[in-house]
Amino acid sequence: MKILLEDEAKLLIGAQRRSTEEAFESGERLERIALLLPEGTVEKWAVECCGYTARHVRTRRAVYRNLSAYKPILVALAVGPTVLGKMSGATPAQVEQIIGFATTHDRLRVQDVTAIIARSKSDVDEMPEVDPYDAGGLDGLKAIIAIKVRDGLKSFVAHLEEIRGHVAEALPKKNIVKKSLAEKTHLTARLAQKELESLVQFVIPNSRAAFVIDTTRLPSGSNWAAVSAMLYKMGSDTTWPDKAELRTWLETEVVPLLDWATSKKAGPSWPDAKAAALAVPVTETVMVETPEASTPAAAGAPSIEDAVTSMAAAFGIVATVDLSMPEKTEEESIHTLTEALAKTTKRVERPAFQAKAKPTSPPSATA
Repeated sequence: MKILLEDEAKLLIGAQRRSTEEAFESGERLERIALLLPEGTVEKWAVECCGYTARHVRTRRAVYRNLSAYKPILVALAVGPTVLGKMSGATPAQVEQIIGFATTHDRLRVQDVTAIIARSKSDVDEMPEVDPYDAGGLDGLKAIIAIKVRDGLKSFVAHLEEIRGHVAEALPKKNIVKKSLAEKTHLTARLAQKELESLVQFVIPNSRAAFVIDTTRLPSGSNWAAVSAMLYKMGSDTTWPDKAELRTWLETEVVPLLDWATSKKAGPSWPDAKAAALAVPVTETVMVETPEASTPAAAGAPSIEDAVTSMAAAFGIVATVDLSMPEKTEEESIHTLTEALAKTTKRVERPAFQAKAKPTSPPSATA
């Protein structure tokens, strides 16, 4: 086999590169040699033994494989090896167009082939496009996911920029009007928080009630979880700090996190630890009381305990629901989820006398 390879190498070295027929013959020869050598090594062999480039080897093999059916007419038209190399990547329909062009012109050039292929592609591109929301299969699904990511990300960033603009406008003023700033930003912040949730979080069945589908939480303590928590906090003026702490909150938490989230730099620096600590909610225990006269849950509907657990989980809070709590005064009662999230109440301790009580004997079966 060594002698055969040496003979083939001599023929390849002595090939006339300006001959159309030699282009086909060298391509055929390279295809035969590829069968004698280990798979994928013919290019390396031709580079070392014949002085060819890897690209030249690939082109000659493609000419033989893709244009052999047209060899007689291409030889008759004296199409040069360089033009053949350009034609080797064309479709059969494009090759026929190129040959038709060559028969009416004295000389076929590389730029002629390039123009015909480009024109053929543009004709295909002009065909009516399928609505991506009607395209089936994984390709169709990928297409609409790409739209979601592209347009959803653009919308999310635009809303963060809008919030930052209002905050930047308010900060230089000596007196920041909390109500005015909240009215301009809280709905946008609420929307942006939901957009972030939609872009990056998954959904799973509730572990305690499978018919309830929950949104998964961003990893606790992560930077994006801090951004989400900050946007949630901005989403209602009832959770904003008091006027005395408002400026500090805006300067040390809101602005730094908005800057980080919308930065176009690669790997932007995370704000200082103070801002991160303010933004990331800590795990709380929230006691929720049910009114004495509450009506029973309808059949098939989630229980109060499951509903509250699910709602609190979406905001990164562990809720413990105790339906047997003693009655509280009006002043101590928590009426809304927002108040529950903003204020932690202490767990009701078990009365001391219960610990001392001893169980009585079970009633007799004959009683």
